[in-house]
Amino acid sequence: MFIANLSIYKKLSQGRSAVFAKRIAPLIGEGDYLLDFGCGNMYTAQLLVKMKPGIKILGIDVVRDQNLIDLSDQPDLSFELSGTNQIDQPDKKFDGVIALAALHHTPDPEFFLSELKRVVKPNGYLILVEEMAINWLDKIYISSQDYILNNLKSGIPVPLNFRYLHEYLNEFKKQNLTIEVQSSVRLTHTMMHHYIFKLRVGD
Repeated sequence: MFIANLSIYKKLSQGRSAVFAKRIAPLIGEGDYLLDFGCGNMYTAQLLVKMKPGIKILGIDVVRDQNLIDLSDQPDLSFELSGTNQIDQPDKKFDGVIALAALHHTPDPEFFLSELKRVVKPNGYLILVEEMAINWLDKIYISSQDYILNNLKSGIPVPLNFRYLHEYLNEFKKQNLTIEVQSSVRLTHTMMHHYIFKLRVGD
């Protein structure tokens, strides 16, 4: 959709990415190889490699975002299309995974959380930034807002499978993921907050 090509849209998206990058950069290890799951335009990944020299990031998504950055002069960044039913990457490949507001756009967030865990090395980590509803009114609000924002782009699938905070906390325990960091961030005064988790994968 043409709206996603407007400079104001890109500026807002870049601002959102800057907030994410600033918050999660301290959680990333020096020289780590990361998977950016549901990477979208890769604005955040681009900022992270500048903030954390030595890291490398592979971005994957089910579609090529119409605002995907130019990767021709980005040696530490790469992009691959991925399937919709699993993550097309081998076991234990990455030092860590970042998933920024992406799990709720999968057909099964619990399964894809296990897929993120699968592709991380033993004692690696997952960094999730995710809208998690705290009650049914909150769920309606974040679902409607997210649907509108994502429909400003053409050809982007927008399944909305939001989960409640307590459901994610239970799932972390079920999948033996240890919470090392838990915080939250609000992108603007009017937008919903996002929970931030750094989860450690066991040996």
